[in-house]
Parts: sequence; C-alpha cells; structure tokens
Amino acid sequence: MQNSIYLLSWVAGLCAVWFLWSLGIKPLVLDLFRERLFELRFQLFRLGMNGEIDFSNDTYRTLETLLCGLIRFSHRVTFLTFIFSLVEQEKAKKEKGYADLGQQIALKISRLDPDAQTNLKALLTNLRSAIVLYLVFSSVLFMTLIFVYNVRRLVGFGTKTDDTHEISSVVEREAYRAEYLRGLRVAPA
Repeated sequence: MQNSIYLLSWVAGLCAVWFLWSLGIKPLVLDLFRERLFELRFQLFRLGMNGEIDFSNDTYRTLETLLCGLIRFSHRVTFLTFIFSLVEQEKAKKEKGYADLGQQIALKISRLDPDAQTNLKALLTNLRSAIVLYLVFSSVLFMTLIFVYNVRRLVGFGTKTDDTHEISSVVEREAYRAEYLRGLRVAPA
C-alpha cells in the first residue's frame, strides 16, 4: 500500500514540476530571449539611423531578416532542433550548391567601414551569446544540470578550498604522528 502512495507522490511531483516548467519557466525564458532579440534589432536600426550602415545595404537587410526570423520562430528553437540542424548542415555541405550563410554575412560585413564592422561584429557576438543562453535555459536537461551544479556548489560537495586542504593536511599529519608514537610504545612491549 505504501509503495503505491510513494509512486503516486512521485508521479504527482513530476507532473507538478513539468507543469511549472511548461507553463512558467519556459515561456519566461522565451520572452526574455525575444526581448533580447528586439534589443539587438533596435541596435541594428540605430546603426542605420546614425548613418553607419545604409538601410538599403544588403548587409543590413540580411541581418534584419535574420533577427526578424529569430524573433518570429524562436519558439521552435530548442536544443534538439539545434542538433538536428547541425546534422543537416553537415549533409548540405557535401552538396553541390551549398552556400554558407555565416560566411556570406562575414563577407558582407568585411566590405563595410571599420567602425561599422566593429559594431556589427559586436552585435553578432551578442546574438550568438543570446542564442546559447536561450538554448541552455530552455532545455530541461541543461536546467537540471545547472540546478544540480549550483546546489552542489552551495552545499560544498566535491569542492575543496585551500583552507580545507590545509586543515585536513594538519589533521592527517597529527594522526600519522600519533599512530607512529603509538606504534613505538607497542613495539617494545
């Protein structure tokens, strides 16, 4: 009887965690990711407003399309779809008409003036970090690993600081010395 109660409580707990995840945490992470993408798109727009890059420039249009596509379809971006897209990209590289979008964007950016290049490279770096953070925080597996790691670090399991090493070495030396002295007393008797 108690085994079925324990099983039922485990199932209820897992359902509650899944409910909290799917209706609370994951939509929040998605909203934060989209908000970051809107900020990056606005930075790109400001570069156009300041005259660093022309609105009709192909580089501007490509980056704007990339950011708008990520905003629109960010709910489809998961760690699993990322892995599948990497596999498909490797398959596509072997085909005849393959064009690497990342290299095309880098080539387009390299044709701009140095200030615009620096700003656009910083924007792309921020975009990559936002995507990586979203992939990590939208995955149940990674969130569980991060939670376990932080709890482990908070509790102190598996971490040895220099102070504990010094204290343990002193205790070990004293224990060996006491055992040695005890062994000397036992030997003559």
